Amino acid sequence: MTTKRILLVDDDENILTVLKMRLELMGLNVTACDNPIKALDLFKDGEFDLVLTDQRMDGLKGVELLSKIKEMAPFTPVIIMTAYGKVDDAVVSMKKGAFSYLEKPVDANELKDIIQRAVEISNIERRVSIERELWGKVISRIGAGLIIIDLEGNIQWANKSAWELMNLIDQLGTPKLPFGQEFIEDLASKNSKGNFEYYDDSRDKWFLLSSAKRPGGTEIAVLILDITELKQAQKALLEQQRLEGIVEMAGAVAHEFSQPLQAILLNCELLRSASSFSDRKSLARLEKQVEYLGELVHKLTDITRYAKKEYPGTEGIVDIQKAAEG
Repeated sequence: MTTKRILLVDDDENILTVLKMRLELMGLNVTACDNPIKALDLFKDGEFDLVLTDQRMDGLKGVELLSKIKEMAPFTPVIIMTAYGKVDDAVVSMKKGAFSYLEKPVDANELKDIIQRAVEISNIERRVSIERELWGKVISRIGAGLIIIDLEGNIQWANKSAWELMNLIDQLGTPKLPFGQEFIEDLASKNSKGNFEYYDDSRDKWFLLSSAKRPGGTEIAVLILDITELKQAQKALLEQQRLEGIVEMAGAVAHEFSQPLQAILLNCELLRSASSFSDRKSLARLEKQVEYLGELVHKLTDITRYAKKEYPGTEGIVDIQKAAEG
């Protein structure tokens, strides 16, 4: 703790002197100030790891000093002390970001532990913030969205790309992801990474969501990529593969049908020329059907695209006439 710089603020000179001595005995580098207004100037000009301030002071209360310090340095921990402890004051101080609210006289060992813990947590929060900002910039450059949600699906943080990709509206209160509670619960129940596809039918867009949740953690990170173009390309490829399959199958079917049809037509000619065959009408009908099959075989060899038509009991069948028209 020898490298930690503490700004100590109290308008009672006697208490200020005693506290300064105690903190220096802990190995801390202490700057003492008996005026909260001057303390703000000292804070602006210096680099402090923690601020320890009294609550009741002339000119500026401890909670007011806290608010101004948090505006300048949100990760600097502030501990407020008071000889007139009130629950309401403590609640207000903690809501405004105080790390702790202590009643005087402060136990030296307790104060040492609190200061050490406050500085450690502050350093962690500062590193997380820097890393989050860095990753946010990297992810934004590749057009990806990054969202941090809690276990109820409330958005805790989101980069600019995420708001644009998901068409989220920045509204009063905490917004939620538009995936439905069942989806959020599924995310929350997983301790490992998971990938999901989400289709926004209102905009006809597809998104790939990659989520990660630390075991026992209370936040879920969701990486969002717009895969609409990829989905469209996949669909086009499938259509192309389907067409190629149909053309190949049509050619094979045409080849297989061709020889039997030729044989049937030949036999029809033989029957027509036979003097003993009398059912000429049936033969004519048979020839007509065979000729129709021949036309279909010819169309099968001309198929150049995929076309469907409705058929009862199915999702549709190949429309040979349209497929052969090209």
